[in-house]
Amino acid sequence: MNKRWIQRLLFMLIVVAVIVPAVMAAGWIGTETMIEETSDAEFCTSCHTMEPFATSHEQDVHGGNNPGGVVAHCTDCHLPHDGAAQHLFAKAKTGTRDAIAQAIYPIRKPDWIAELEERAEYVYDSGCLNCHAALKDATSDDPAALAAHKAYFGGDVGEGCVSCHANVGHKNLQVMLDAHFDEVSLSEMPKDNGDAAVDPPVPAEQEPSQQDATSSEDA
Repeated sequence: MNKRWIQRLLFMLIVVAVIVPAVMAAGWIGTETMIEETSDAEFCTSCHTMEPFATSHEQDVHGGNNPGGVVAHCTDCHLPHDGAAQHLFAKAKTGTRDAIAQAIYPIRKPDWIAELEERAEYVYDSGCLNCHAALKDATSDDPAALAAHKAYFGGDVGEGCVSCHANVGHKNLQVMLDAHFDEVSLSEMPKDNGDAAVDPPVPAEQEPSQQDATSSEDA
């Protein structure tokens, strides 16, 4: 093997051993930085239609209005956390959709009230459980909450967390929407009860036939 081939071989080894890992590391760091920088309310409110959502989030328990000052960022709730690929795909899809919606807003305004009813499409349970990881085994002084969470983990709540926690994450959102958008009327909106659950499902401990049988035996 002549000197030229040895030099080429050494060069290829350097490329494989140093340059390729460096490029991969730079790409990973860049991706992580991009994800972090585009995950909070400051970035999301670069579109003016998101301002009332950010304001109501800031006033909410999940926005830092809690004794510990803990903040759940926009993407903690509004992107899936089942895996990196799903997260990145949903982020790209959501970002594209929001950019288009913002661009055509002057000629096509969303029905903000109706879309509040579609909240399950924009809030992911994997995000809720990413923070509330111990919820399944948690205890509570509220029997209704215990029964509702039991029903959820038993698969009896079809729409997920936001089927009960309708206004979670955005305190007084309806008021903020009314103040921000001319096309929104507060009188058309349902009551905003904050983070409290709305009519949590309480599964019966016994089937009706079993209850009847028990009653007959007691009689």
